[in-house]
Amino acid sequence: MSFGAYLKKTREEKGLGLNQLSLKSGVSSSQISRIENGKMGTPKVSTIKKLAFGLGIDEAKLLSIAGYLPEPTKTTENMIPIKPDDVINVPVIGTIKAGPNGVAFEDHQGTEIVMTNGLDISYEYFYLVVSGDSMTGDGIFDGDYALIKKTQNFCNGDICAVIVDGEEGTLKHVTRSDDSIVLTASNSKYPPRVFVGNKMNELLISGKLVRTMRMF
Repeated sequence: MSFGAYLKKTREEKGLGLNQLSLKSGVSSSQISRIENGKMGTPKVSTIKKLAFGLGIDEAKLLSIAGYLPEPTKTTENMIPIKPDDVINVPVIGTIKAGPNGVAFEDHQGTEIVMTNGLDISYEYFYLVVSGDSMTGDGIFDGDYALIKKTQNFCNGDICAVIVDGEEGTLKHVTRSDDSIVLTASNSKYPPRVFVGNKMNELLISGKLVRTMRMF
């Protein structure tokens, strides 16, 4: 069953009209209608959480129907339950800059949940909303969410979130030597940027790219 069909079925079972669910959830009735009729892609996690609250149901169920969490099975054999430690809430950031204590987050856009599988949870993480087309060669497009691990440690060639001269951060391949740092885009229309000597001090590595997510 599609997410939209499940949402409509659940809403009707709860005896709620579109306007009633809209008032309870804070999601517009027109958006709910588009979701139910399959006229838009999978909603954001934040929207699904609002709908779950409005319906008065466990948000994990809706998240699993939408594909954000593993779908529960009808049998318990070999079933691995989702525990609170299996997911973390990660802030979504539109802009990063250099601040007095390192990285300054700006333009907060809420949070998204992330499965901890494959993550080192001793680190902090954040989503950086990608702006521009400089990394399309790596399949990273404008509007994508880049999951960043906050660390200044990386291997040459890794994709990192870099703050240049204290201003807005950029996502680039980073290559560092004793006397230079090179930022390389994966779109050939953007030439590499080379920082030598004291110019290297203009750069702050705010984190390393872990994975990307595309929102529809």
